[in-house]
This record gives sequence, C-alpha cells and structure tokens, in this order.
Amino acid sequence: MQGQTRKYLVVEPESLPSRPDVLFFFHGSLQSGNVLRRFTNNTFDALAERTGTIVVYPNGVDHHFNDCRGTLLTKTRELGIDDVAFTREMLTRLKDEYGVGRTFACGYSNGGQMVLRLLIDAPGLLNGACIFASTFGAGSNHAPSNPDSAYEPTPVLLMHGTADPLAPYEGGVAGVDASQTRGEVLSAPETAARLAKWNGAEGPVEERVYADIVKQCWTGDFSVELWTMEGIGHVIPSGNELDARLGKNTTSFQAADVVERFFGL
Repeated sequence: MQGQTRKYLVVEPESLPSRPDVLFFFHGSLQSGNVLRRFTNNTFDALAERTGTIVVYPNGVDHHFNDCRGTLLTKTRELGIDDVAFTREMLTRLKDEYGVGRTFACGYSNGGQMVLRLLIDAPGLLNGACIFASTFGAGSNHAPSNPDSAYEPTPVLLMHGTADPLAPYEGGVAGVDASQTRGEVLSAPETAARLAKWNGAEGPVEERVYADIVKQCWTGDFSVELWTMEGIGHVIPSGNELDARLGKNTTSFQAADVVERFFGL
C-alpha cells in the first residue's frame, strides 16, 4: 500500500469458532507487533487462546502509526501513510479467510492514538476500543481527518497511569522532551468524559477496585471506563518487569483480563 510493504502478525487460537472475533492491537512508538507481544508478556496471545479470538498485531511504518494528533514528527506522517486504509484492508482479508464476527481494537501510546483515529476516521468499524496511555490532542493537536461529528457511539475502555512520564495523565505536553514533543494533549479524565458524552453515557460512578486503581464508569448502551492507575507509568499491566524509564508498573491486575471482560470475549 502506498509503495510500502505492510505486515501484520496474526495469532490464531487452536480452537477457532465459525465466526471469530478479531482484536487488533496497535503497538507504541519504536515498537513492532512482536515487541508488543513481549511487552505484554504474551498475555494477549493467551487471551486469544482462551476466548477463541483472533489477535492481530499490525506493524507501523518505521515503527509508528499515523495517528490523530496534529504534531507527529515521524516518517509515517512525512509519507502521509494511511493507516485507516491499512486497517480496513487487514479486516477485509481476515473476513475473507475467517468469516469474522465482531471487530475490536487496542492501542498503546502511539497505537492508542491510532485507535482514537479509527474511532473518528473509520466510524462504525469497531465494536469496542481500548486505549492504553493515550489521550486526545488538545486544540489544534486534535487532528483526525473527519470532524468529531462523524464519530459513532462505541464502548471504550481507557487505562492510564498518573505518573506517566510520556503521556501526562493530567494533560499538557506529551513526548520524551521538547525536541521530541507530540504536542499538547487533554487529560485522561477529559478524554474519557468526551467519549462518554459522544456515547450518551451517564456518570461517572467511581470505585476503588484495587489499592492503587480507581475505576470510573459512564454507563449506557455504549459504556466508557477509565482505569486510573495511581503512581503508575507508561505501561500496560501484564505481570512483567519493564524498562524503569517508563515508570512503575502495577501487579494488581492484568490488562488482558479487563479487556476480555469489557469486550465480552
């Protein structure tokens, strides 16, 4: 596509239903599908096996996806890569091969921003979305191709650490430093509240589910959940040790278990 050879990794469960659900999982900056599998301690591969879900790990161009932020100083933005079209093409091929049921997407960091792009630029494509360590861009940094009015109500799960050093929970400038900025972003609660408003969901109702985890729920036909991980960094809780530069992880739960429950896999 667009002069690029695009690749994606498919994890197929041993016992495959007649119309399996598909879960796309978009990696973060400088990662790949295989790196994301290791980053999550293969917990989403295990989810595939126990639920009969096909888990797909797309690879970005130059290890990035062309997400919905206005500021993205990467090769994929320079080349104008159409990752929405790439996602549609992957899904078409999967439908031809497997006769797919529902379609879900998870994304981490830059991949989370890619899922936010899909929600607006491919309205109705997803039956549910999960966003790790990402929030909407603020002001002009919110730059999907479609207007927000194109969004179609979709259940959304968000997980974000309050000590995230790269994607600030409270909003502000995202990125490694001033020379590698990803622009201004909204806070995690603002992002969740905006999605809940678009979904017509009511709330939030707050509950402390673990010592370091607070869950906020907006309920309705299309629910939204925000899992606030207190003192936790730029991570996906998966029961493994990660680079200390990303911040502290939590052992209170594994993200794959929450995703399984939220999507009803």
